[in-house]
Amino acid sequence: MKKINIINLGCSKNLVDSEIVKGGLISQNFQYENDVKEAQIVIINTCGFILSAREESIDTILEIAEMKKENILEKLIVMGCLTERFREEMETEIPEVDKFFGANEMSKVIDYLLPDGEKYDSVYNRSLMTKPHYAFLKIAEGCSNNCSFCSIPIMRGKQISRPIDEIIEEAKYLTEKKNIKELVIIAQDTTTYGYDLDDNVRLYDVLSELDKIENVKWIRLHYTHPDHFDERIIELMSKAKKIIPYLDIPFQHVNEEILRRMNRRGNAKIFTKLINKLRNEIPNLVLRTTFMVGFPGETEEQFLELYNFVKEIKFERLGVFTYSEEQDTIAEKYDDNISKKIKQKRYNKIMELQQKISLEFNEKLIGTTQVVLIDEYNKKTNTAFGRTYMDSPEIDNNVIIEEKLQESKFYEIKINDFVEYDLFGEKIKN
Repeated sequence: MKKINIINLGCSKNLVDSEIVKGGLISQNFQYENDVKEAQIVIINTCGFILSAREESIDTILEIAEMKKENILEKLIVMGCLTERFREEMETEIPEVDKFFGANEMSKVIDYLLPDGEKYDSVYNRSLMTKPHYAFLKIAEGCSNNCSFCSIPIMRGKQISRPIDEIIEEAKYLTEKKNIKELVIIAQDTTTYGYDLDDNVRLYDVLSELDKIENVKWIRLHYTHPDHFDERIIELMSKAKKIIPYLDIPFQHVNEEILRRMNRRGNAKIFTKLINKLRNEIPNLVLRTTFMVGFPGETEEQFLELYNFVKEIKFERLGVFTYSEEQDTIAEKYDDNISKKIKQKRYNKIMELQQKISLEFNEKLIGTTQVVLIDEYNKKTNTAFGRTYMDSPEIDNNVIIEEKLQESKFYEIKINDFVEYDLFGEKIKN
């Protein structure tokens, strides 16, 4: 049995691909090693989204390539978004890598490692790399939005939605066979699910079917687009049993001219109307968003419009990115780039504002009882770390409880203290 290790870099969509490769290889009698130093074969799934991600990918490849030089490894394989864009250059520059594969070539990776002549039959064998109680459920691949700053369509191609039956089958497999309690629904744009299919199914149809699954506790929706919000989803979320009142809507900006240059639509007024509707019709809704600062041509006045919008709306969860110029995108041709210093200043200003908003939000939770899913328990410190429905795994806040609690279980926790991004509580005694 050959020993393999997979290093996953980048987003949750990448992680699902790594899980497919891992599960496929295990089904073909490969042994998975958590310690990269114990493996004979290392597979690196790269990210090519922004410069910092590309640099991390290259650094990781070079680090593992040293193990290959020292004959610690038999094979080094690199796959994913970075190789989808820069395969020829990487083949020339990093000869230590045995084979490069693109972003949608998971089965080819498996075929390459099988004995000569054997082919992977692509039977579903995904092996999770998350905590044992949650999993990402990818409902579509690629993206057809063509935002001017984004290289995803270049790396992943246009959107290809999965058939609804296949999605539901996987969801049942995860919840019934793997005992998954939380499903996180992902795609580059979940709200355009089904636009490319012939049978006129939409995200509403997927969520309606998922909400009927008995074994799951939380269904969390990510990466929705403000332009494509189906009002039926709002109605469904207001009544759903399993779909929790949490929405991730990356608005990116609110100034109409900046959005136009981003090849997006909308403005502060339109977005405020949508947000008010969501909050009015979905009880206890928590909104997560992301904004980009320092987009080419962004004036101080346009930035302040964004800043004041954040101040007024008070998002419960918010992330900020500074613009990163991406090769072969429309925005690469813009010649009015913002300096790194100004971008960082604007980033800091919004994050400082959000820190205050988050602090105020957490303060209001003092004395309340929250259902908390425990992600981790640290024996040394006797501390449990969990999340409420308000927090998505790996990116949002924690609830910290200084007592022994079982991982993967739900508890009722009384909140008794807080900081900017975390809550502290104690288990309610039965």
